[in-house]
Amino acid sequence: MLATDRLKILNGLFLQKAFVVNLASISSYLQDEHDIPGYSERTFNRDIRELKELLKTRYPTLQDTFGELLRFSRATGNYLYIRDDISAFPTFSDRELQQIASSIEANKHLFSGGAGEGVVNKLRAIALENTLSQYHEVLPWSAIELVKDGARSGADVMPIILENIYAKRVVDFSHRGLSSQSKQKQTRGLPVLLKEYNNGWYTGWYVLFQPVSPDEVQIKVDLDQLQLYALDRIVQVNPVSDQPIVRIHPDFRPADYFKNCLGLFRSSSLTATKIRCRLSKDSWMLNYIEKYPIHTSQEINLSNDSWVEIQLNLEIDQEVINFFLRYAQEIRVLEPVELVQQVKMGLEKGQEVYS
Repeated sequence: MLATDRLKILNGLFLQKAFVVNLASISSYLQDEHDIPGYSERTFNRDIRELKELLKTRYPTLQDTFGELLRFSRATGNYLYIRDDISAFPTFSDRELQQIASSIEANKHLFSGGAGEGVVNKLRAIALENTLSQYHEVLPWSAIELVKDGARSGADVMPIILENIYAKRVVDFSHRGLSSQSKQKQTRGLPVLLKEYNNGWYTGWYVLFQPVSPDEVQIKVDLDQLQLYALDRIVQVNPVSDQPIVRIHPDFRPADYFKNCLGLFRSSSLTATKIRCRLSKDSWMLNYIEKYPIHTSQEINLSNDSWVEIQLNLEIDQEVINFFLRYAQEIRVLEPVELVQQVKMGLEKGQEVYS
């Protein structure tokens, strides 16, 4: 076996969280799985050094920030990668991913409900991220979230936006409103996240970005300043010649922008509010929300033999109101009073429509 092939095996084992990597375990694995006897301590130490060098080459900025990316743990007696999202080798080459995507695309009739199109989109997104990670530092967050299958309007601008997320470059967005009479507008901003979201009406792609003034020479990325555009409203993405200095805190995670939302769009005036509601123990919805929580803040507490109480911490917007209207037959809001009144008003309007 070539040394490179052996290193790829070791790298794969490091990516398996349950596998304990040390001399004894690697020696046993190579003997049992690949019929390679006599794996020595000297060879093992050399392989570890070479993996460290490969990681340093792939992730120089992470190496500068955190030191060695492959370390020995005295507590557990094994070696480990310091992060779950790093690898000395791509799990698949870009060419292999593209070949798989092309094969699936040619046989989409074997998939139902547009699943084939979704798999192709995801494989090509992975290939794109693999390519970009070779030329830019690894981001502390994921630059793209793909949730729903199928083709999307705005796919033509997605690659250039993703490229600028990785490069941390400010761009000019040319965009229009939803109305056909809307005039084209220009917005300058730093894109930080591409997000796919199914809002119940249609599924689309969105870009989360921080607006930037033309005269700014230095920007500090701030979660509270971020804005959201639908990709299908963006006409063009243009580079900016005079790039400002970008300051991003190591703990910045753009997905936190949505952490108190039930939906996608936010208002700057909204703050998270404690919501109490109750649900019958006999309701089909109880088993469902136990497995698939309404929101990450969800807490379920026993109330009595008939009811359970559910607590949420959310920004109360139209999407939250619509949720409780949709499931009004199953779940009852107890507080805050303002939300109770909004749900009642919605139900009364619904009755008027059918009266």
